[in-house]
Amino acid sequence: MKSIIGEIQASFENFIDDDSANVLLVCCEPEHSPLLLKSIDAIEQNPENDDVFLTFGHQFTSSDVYISELLAAVRQQVAQVNEELTKRGDSQLVPPPPELEDESQPPGARLAKALQYVRSIVPQTRRVIWIIYPLEVDEPAQYLDIVDLIYSQLEEPLLQTTKLIVRDSETSPMLTPSLEDQARVTIYRPELDPASLEKKLTEKANDPRVPTDEQAQMHMMLAGMDVANQRFDRALARNQELLGYFSHTGQKHHQSIVLNNIGDLHYVQRRFVEAQSFYQRAVSLSVTLGSQPLVLYQSLNLGNALFTQGKFTDALTYYSVAEQLAQASSAPIQQVQALGQTGVTNYELGKLNEAGEAWEKAVELSRKLQYEDGLRTNLERLEKLYDELGDQSKFEACEGELASLS
Repeated sequence: MKSIIGEIQASFENFIDDDSANVLLVCCEPEHSPLLLKSIDAIEQNPENDDVFLTFGHQFTSSDVYISELLAAVRQQVAQVNEELTKRGDSQLVPPPPELEDESQPPGARLAKALQYVRSIVPQTRRVIWIIYPLEVDEPAQYLDIVDLIYSQLEEPLLQTTKLIVRDSETSPMLTPSLEDQARVTIYRPELDPASLEKKLTEKANDPRVPTDEQAQMHMMLAGMDVANQRFDRALARNQELLGYFSHTGQKHHQSIVLNNIGDLHYVQRRFVEAQSFYQRAVSLSVTLGSQPLVLYQSLNLGNALFTQGKFTDALTYYSVAEQLAQASSAPIQQVQALGQTGVTNYELGKLNEAGEAWEKAVELSRKLQYEDGLRTNLERLEKLYDELGDQSKFEACEGELASLS
């Protein structure tokens, strides 16, 4: 994955260093954008890079709303910088001009003023990179107008070292048809849809020039893609190879993860005995590593594998471990899950009072968290239990709370 992120970073860096281009249209769908945004963040965080990046990823509902929110973010960032400058005893930046606050002005005019203002407070030796990357665009025509305005503004001599990176859609382009033939505009199509990404990962994972540890990480991702596409046999073979590699290299943390992944593969195919075996190996290894997060997650899985085989007493042991670790690790969602399963298992054992206690605790915690899924699930369990026990008042209380959720 480092190699793929490196390629993305190189594409952005080449654009930033290219004096003949000042607009980069990134044709990428929202669901395929995380790697892109991570790559931009890595460039910005590089201590050797002194360029200024201004990223705006909020929804583009309309020009007025988007520009107002953008300008509010600029003012906030300037205020934060000034606060730090004051702490250091340095002079503050010039505050934003009043025109940025004047909502009676057209949004384009206010944005143009913001481009000039930011350029004026940043030393000329440092480039300013505006990143307009809304994941949702409700008004494509207004979006094009704003981007077109920025493009025209970048012709101003004052803004020669200001650049724009902006998102377009590959499947439903909003900007490319109008701007792709314009001077100083570069088009970038990163091909990060699942099929293309899988192809790239496969090529890199089998490239002898890529470090073996990085190849292994890619094979782990590819195994996940195999599972998502229900290629279970291929995923199992890949994970078994990874298990051998991590065992050979002594990487016990990754070894534990792969053992759990193999358990998942057996579990999803209803091979619960085999799943139990791999989950047990994973838990044992995680315990020796002292990794509470791994023990927590894997104990829940092991409890589920035991439960499906009717081994309720053994399952309770692991649900209890998971619940205690979740509480100690401040992982409340997992704690709700463990409590829920503890109640279900006690119910199967005929321990109705213990089941009720676990579900009541899960309900109480879900209320505090405003975790509606956990609240609804465990209220439904309690409602059924109280109906069986003939506890009319508690049954009606659950019924009423469930109705309010609906």
